[in-house]
Amino acid sequence: MASRPPFETHFSSNFGSSFPRSTSDEPTVQTSGVKLPVIDLSHLTNGEEVKRKRCVKQMVDAAKEWGFFQVVNHGIPKEVFEMMFREAKKLFDRSFNVKVREKFSDTSKNCYRWGNPNATSPTQYSFSEAFHITLAEILSFSDDGNNFRTTVAMYVQEVARVAHMICEILGNQVKVNSKYFENIFALQNSFLRLNKYHPCVFGSQVFGLVPHTDTSFITILAQDQIGGLELKKNEQWIGVKPCSEALTVNIGDMFQALSNGVYQSVRHRVITPANVERLSIAFFVCPYQETEIECSGNPKKYRRFSFREYKEQNRGFLEPALTEYSVLTPLLT
Repeated sequence: MASRPPFETHFSSNFGSSFPRSTSDEPTVQTSGVKLPVIDLSHLTNGEEVKRKRCVKQMVDAAKEWGFFQVVNHGIPKEVFEMMFREAKKLFDRSFNVKVREKFSDTSKNCYRWGNPNATSPTQYSFSEAFHITLAEILSFSDDGNNFRTTVAMYVQEVARVAHMICEILGNQVKVNSKYFENIFALQNSFLRLNKYHPCVFGSQVFGLVPHTDTSFITILAQDQIGGLELKKNEQWIGVKPCSEALTVNIGDMFQALSNGVYQSVRHRVITPANVERLSIAFFVCPYQETEIECSGNPKKYRRFSFREYKEQNRGFLEPALTEYSVLTPLLT
């Protein structure tokens, strides 16, 4: 049976029988891709204080100016990525009818997503599919010899270690208590998202993922070398050039608020690939539902709010983005 979701049928039933040449009214400025700041994490642990301070400064500057950067020498073995991507591909290769019924634990629901059920126009439709797996679900996986579950748990353990290092460094620079990110792996509201973008047969610059900002503190992305990720800088969309063996890190809304706007949660999107499939694996560091986000520094740009409040006020919205302190409703629009 076919593994590909019925994008054409679903799209046509909602928006008519013909696909637009492009769903993007804002073309990419640099289609060849721009190289993001690259941070060598080995300098944090090699014992040389000068290099460590330089590394920290590079990371902070990138979080302020770009909201995105890439990290190399992160300590995650290449074999871990290979295993994770191999298991992700096997999962996506299952028939569509099997995928829509997939559950990873007794508490799982809606872990498989495709298209966009809330889309009201072609510009809000995403031609991609994804599996959304929370840390709570991963921790409840049974030891049943399932290689997928074992691989996911190992991958999350590795990437959570890198996430903790990055969050602690960025937090320290904006006077956040060093214990704030003490145990990221215990943040069961954090989640892993496996993404598959299908070859573009609908026209040029169709969205694989619509423009948005992330709800997380940070997101850590592992991707293949196909490309398609774009970010908005100076009111222009810029293609991001993949960097071999690098992880891409971006600031989410929670860290923008926590840092009082020092770090930037930048809008980004994915353009579908032309002739090949694209896979990516994103790890989103999110707080508990009741965690209160209170920014450091004065004057405060954002009022104190809980992560639950943020999620509830943005339920169903496609492009959450932080608003100023004086705005109460919506807190995040």
